[in-house]
Amino acid sequence: MAPHHGESPPLIHGFLRQARKHHTGPADRVTPLAAGKRRSGVSQQDVAQDMGVSTRLYQDWESGVRPIPLHRLDSLAQALGLDSARRDELWFIASGGFPPRGPSRPDPEAVTGWTSYLRALPVPSLAVDAGWRIEESNTAWQRLFLSAGEQEPANLLRFVLFTPYARRLCGEWEDGWATSYLRQLRLEAETTRSAELRGIIDEIQDHPELAELWRAVDRSSRITLHNDGQVRIIVPPVGGHPQHVRTLVSSPAHDPRRRMVTFLPTQHGADAA
Repeated sequence: MAPHHGESPPLIHGFLRQARKHHTGPADRVTPLAAGKRRSGVSQQDVAQDMGVSTRLYQDWESGVRPIPLHRLDSLAQALGLDSARRDELWFIASGGFPPRGPSRPDPEAVTGWTSYLRALPVPSLAVDAGWRIEESNTAWQRLFLSAGEQEPANLLRFVLFTPYARRLCGEWEDGWATSYLRQLRLEAETTRSAELRGIIDEIQDHPELAELWRAVDRSSRITLHNDGQVRIIVPPVGGHPQHVRTLVSSPAHDPRRRMVTFLPTQHGADAA
């Protein structure tokens, strides 16, 4: 809907106008004063022609009368000559999120700062990708394995499901860890179509106990979107006293596909009260 008199125009309006103004059009679009030379600024008609849509439709997109379909955003970015950072801005303004593969070129300082923050945390923390592969971890997480003479795992989901040490480290393994992770695996495997996650599901069939748990999860309508906020038990190898931890899951703005998983010690009884 177009803005009423006195209202500010939609954010997309100003963004696209500026993008057209600063775009250098191809040489075959000439100005009366400089034939054959590239010029700064392209018209709405130019952009519409490049995209293969009507000028009226593009005008409706730019004015905010109609939303821009997601499948048109990349071709619009190309028609406007946007670099990767501006393309990300277009996606976020038009859709409220980043392109499917995430921001194209994250700020190196943002990446370094996020990693430094993770490593500085005094409680077990790690970063995993969409396939649950562990990309970064801190000393508190690594200590859970080194002090037990175990090798730090390469994949969090595989560790919890398949590694014998997980049965000792992860208190109440079946109810507190495995079943919840299997519910999340079921959802992610169906929505992301990840070959790696499908491979984990195939591997589950080779483990009778896990296969039975998987069948129960597969028959249930209950799913787990994420594990943020869930309270679990970790049994540290040194001391061996069970400790309740709250799972905190977050993602950096520069790469929403990555997840930082932190296990924060908590007084479970006090939280439940």
